[in-house]
Amino acid sequence: MTASKTSRFTPKNPLWDEDLPERDSGIDFNQRLDSPLLDEDLNHVDENYLEISRTSSVIRGLGVLVGIMFLASAIAFLIPDLIRQWNVFVTRAPFLGLYYCTMLVGAALAAGLFALHDCLLPRDTPVRFNRNTRKIYVYEYTASLRRLQRWRKEIKIYDWDNIEAEIAKVSGFTGKAYVVRHELVLVICKAGTNEVIDRISLKGNDVTVETLYQLWSYVRRFMAYGPTRIPDLKARVQGVSFVSSLFHFMPYISPTEEGRRFRSKMRWLDYPIIFLTIWFFWIWLPLGICNYIAMKCAPEPKWPAEIDAESRSLRSA
Repeated sequence: MTASKTSRFTPKNPLWDEDLPERDSGIDFNQRLDSPLLDEDLNHVDENYLEISRTSSVIRGLGVLVGIMFLASAIAFLIPDLIRQWNVFVTRAPFLGLYYCTMLVGAALAAGLFALHDCLLPRDTPVRFNRNTRKIYVYEYTASLRRLQRWRKEIKIYDWDNIEAEIAKVSGFTGKAYVVRHELVLVICKAGTNEVIDRISLKGNDVTVETLYQLWSYVRRFMAYGPTRIPDLKARVQGVSFVSSLFHFMPYISPTEEGRRFRSKMRWLDYPIIFLTIWFFWIWLPLGICNYIAMKCAPEPKWPAEIDAESRSLRSA
């Protein structure tokens, strides 16, 4: 979307790929906003504020699946050997028996930690854009497997007039395939400068950049003109159901309302991607079941009362 070879922001994002059009630059109303993935992130839109979900950026259920596989592997390999040679471990090699038991307990703890990380994250960490206060309100949740004491909620508030955007890209070879993922990043700068004070991921884990371009354009149009100059999109279904979760990673064959909406907006470009990914259904289906487990356990996001009222406010604070 931009011919720039370098980022205009300081410091530069180490995963930087390209800068997006400036917040207040001319908006191209000829740009189509028809990506089938565009409305999967829409929580709410009215004359006053727009709320974007960020659930699609997180592979929910992966932690639960990894935990189950990790624990199952440990049980399958360690426990039978421990039972067969229990007398040997007790009488002749007690330290080896202790090692086996320690490995088993460690595997159980590691599996539980992966699953706990997946289940304790809020169901959503939305971002609100308010046209009247001209601010954005970011619901963040910090969670790290390395630093459990820092799992916490944080609300960030920034002026829209200090927001820009960029695309970040992660790529690598897995040994079998070359994988590329793109991310739409909101860049918060000091007023009147390109000096970065924070970066917020608005949408990530996208194979292509088209939906990210459209989402940034959608937000800019809303903040400049309100809902009259943006497509009439339907807000996503925010409940948790087993069928929806089961086909979460294959919406193109889902029998749910989300699946029908996805298929109605599919373009020719989506078919090759679907053809390449549908063969991994043996991964997507168990991952969908684990997604259901994680989302059922996950807490609903809860805004502080004052910020919730301000972020929905009809007038500037």
